Amino acid sequence: MEAWISALVGYWFPFALVPLGIWLSLVRGNEKLQKIGLPLAVLGIIFVMASPWTAPESDSSASGHLLLSIAGPVLLLAWGCFLAIFGGQVPVGRLPPVARKGGYAAILLGISWLAFMHYEAPPIWRGDINPFWGAWWAVFILSAIMSSGLLAQVTHTIGDMRTKETILMVSICFSFVLLGLIFFMLVDTNATSAEQFRTDIWLAGADLFGTVIGGLLAIAIFAIVITIYERNLPEPAKTNPLSIMEKERVTEILKDVVGGEKDE
Repeated sequence: MEAWISALVGYWFPFALVPLGIWLSLVRGNEKLQKIGLPLAVLGIIFVMASPWTAPESDSSASGHLLLSIAGPVLLLAWGCFLAIFGGQVPVGRLPPVARKGGYAAILLGISWLAFMHYEAPPIWRGDINPFWGAWWAVFILSAIMSSGLLAQVTHTIGDMRTKETILMVSICFSFVLLGLIFFMLVDTNATSAEQFRTDIWLAGADLFGTVIGGLLAIAIFAIVITIYERNLPEPAKTNPLSIMEKERVTEILKDVVGGEKDE
């Protein structure tokens, strides 16, 4: 099988199933499509992670190899967040209190797993470190810091008596993520130099900054377009006053409604 056919069948076709499955799961009015949407997306992700074996000649399979390598710690972090959230004071779906401690332990284990991968055992693809690993790891750390700060602010602003949770989120962010970031920027690891990691951090910061600026510009342009459109709309026509028959009909409806409440 030629390389491009292998890449098309083993990587790009499964990759296309992911957005297609997500779109189908959001379709309204057709339950059959909704039911097959999520399994289709999951199947696509599985085949993308298997691309190092199904499409080994394709350079794109490096992303599938990265997904497979980080699946364990990422799923552990997601499971830990679920337990920590629903093991606390939530109005619905509350889990036993012990689930919250288990969630914190899972989060700590997931972060430690990723830190070990950075320090000692990064994903190896074709005899070298996966080319997407450094960029993903840097973006993950910066995103974790930004998300922690944002969630802490939202919790403190919107939440009721959530000062303890806010302090806990900020403490976790500064204790593990930020201190780890500073450590890796200053100390060479067995797999990556501190200089290379600093370069990845700067590039990731530029990516995130560009993403935020682009999102804000998109929102601003959308608001400007809507404002201009509404200003150019003609003034709504004045409605004629109610006729005698319409007034009588409204009076009958009001009497029926008021009378119904009195009968009850």
